[in-house]
Amino acid sequence: MARLYQSVDFDLPQSKAIKTILRAPVTESVRDLTMRHGRAHGRNSDYGRRRKSDAASVEVHVNEILNTIPMERLIRFGLLHQTPLSLQALSLLTQRHGNTLRHLSFCEVAPWQEETALLPGNLSSLESRTVNEGEGVEKIISANRNTLQRLHLGQERHLVEQYQRTKIGFLDQIPRPSDTFFASAFALETMPQLRELSLCGLDLTSLRPTSIQQALSLCQLERLSIESCPGTAELLESIAGTFHWSAYASDAPQSPRILPSLKHFLLRHENPTTTLKDAVIRFLASFTGLRSLSLLFENAAILERPSTLIAEHGPTLHTLVLESRIQPREHLSLDTSRPFGVGGYSSDLWVDTIDDISRLCPNLESLGMGFPWNDEMVRLRKTALPALANLKTIHIRNFPENQVFSQLGDYSIKEYATKFIEWAFPALLGGQKPSLEQLAIGPTVYASRWRTAPAVASPNGAARNQVPEFLRTHHFCLDWAKTRFGRWSPLITPVSEKFMEELAGEKPLRGVFEQVWLR
Repeated sequence: MARLYQSVDFDLPQSKAIKTILRAPVTESVRDLTMRHGRAHGRNSDYGRRRKSDAASVEVHVNEILNTIPMERLIRFGLLHQTPLSLQALSLLTQRHGNTLRHLSFCEVAPWQEETALLPGNLSSLESRTVNEGEGVEKIISANRNTLQRLHLGQERHLVEQYQRTKIGFLDQIPRPSDTFFASAFALETMPQLRELSLCGLDLTSLRPTSIQQALSLCQLERLSIESCPGTAELLESIAGTFHWSAYASDAPQSPRILPSLKHFLLRHENPTTTLKDAVIRFLASFTGLRSLSLLFENAAILERPSTLIAEHGPTLHTLVLESRIQPREHLSLDTSRPFGVGGYSSDLWVDTIDDISRLCPNLESLGMGFPWNDEMVRLRKTALPALANLKTIHIRNFPENQVFSQLGDYSIKEYATKFIEWAFPALLGGQKPSLEQLAIGPTVYASRWRTAPAVASPNGAARNQVPEFLRTHHFCLDWAKTRFGRWSPLITPVSEKFMEELAGEKPLRGVFEQVWLR
């Protein structure tokens, strides 16, 4: 029983009507607790609108759960809900589980009003998806500087809201936290254990190193994720100079020499420029040893071939995601994905890209990119994709264009999966069984990943609890078997995203599925 309920992840109810949410066997065993915002299925008959989550009822549920869990049990606590984490709940969490709590995550924290609020002091991981003014998050960071190993900060809610209003200049409309927050959160030299840094929608000007100690703190990072942040190009230029200085400069520390430790780099930008493209190339060329690389660009044509970006990291890369698009895909009539390279998607560019990746990244395990569905010649062109002996997961991040404007059905989606396997792995005779185990087709967007708002009612009155099929990622499992003629043939089985999360032990999925488009 203790192992069964050690990790609990569930959606909070939307009202106070439910008195008991977690019963004794669960509360006595749970060590990892995550509460999320669920879809609201009820309707308000008087106004014909969906009920919004009651913040007071959420706080009641959270406090009740924290009080029923035995003291000093929780190691990880997450409130990924649109309702802010109240100071009372934070104090209660610290009072009852402060000695054992190591991981804390929430979408927002309530405005800071009480100077006497209790704060956890042994956190190794802190995630605040929307920092707002940053006062509360700043105090939590200050109390855990010596122990923090992972830090995720952002203005996610404001970022999504501004992107919905306008896609031009929306980064300038995002509220900026206070200067004291930046001075505290970006003082990486005061966090000796920090190894993972994820930033979303924050101005990165204050993160540029101005001293040797700050520069060396950047070299200690093993994971860096930057999504929709102003000042990205300038920061990458500074980090590239820092990495080159630490590795080759005579005045850099020699005993011991501190070399870049970065293993995972993720970047998403909605308004890339030539300056940003050049900064990314110089940054990726300033060090070696990346295991994961994910690049998402919008409103841009990246004319560089992937070989330019992965040349220094090919032998060590295990996960690679490359996608560029001109705009969000609003319907099925236009595929807005664009390749890395000159021109639109074509069989020639697909073959050249895959051959470069196969030649430079022999140990690749996961690949995410677009596919030229509308070029009929692609089915006749053979690539080196089957030569990647360790490739287990492929995510095709775009759907083909559909002039009928109809919604894709399950059968047609599976048919696309079958066609891709037939075209990319043609007539595999003899040899070892192909390593490909998972295939996913379709974009990954914010609405399908984070359920932080109530479901939207459609014009005809029916509730739409999910995004359209062509804006969701569809997963398939492959089971290879050899026919009597010696040919490898896969059994392609559609599976749900929930099944994939349980299979991988991750929620949400990471790897090639981690980065999402805002829309």
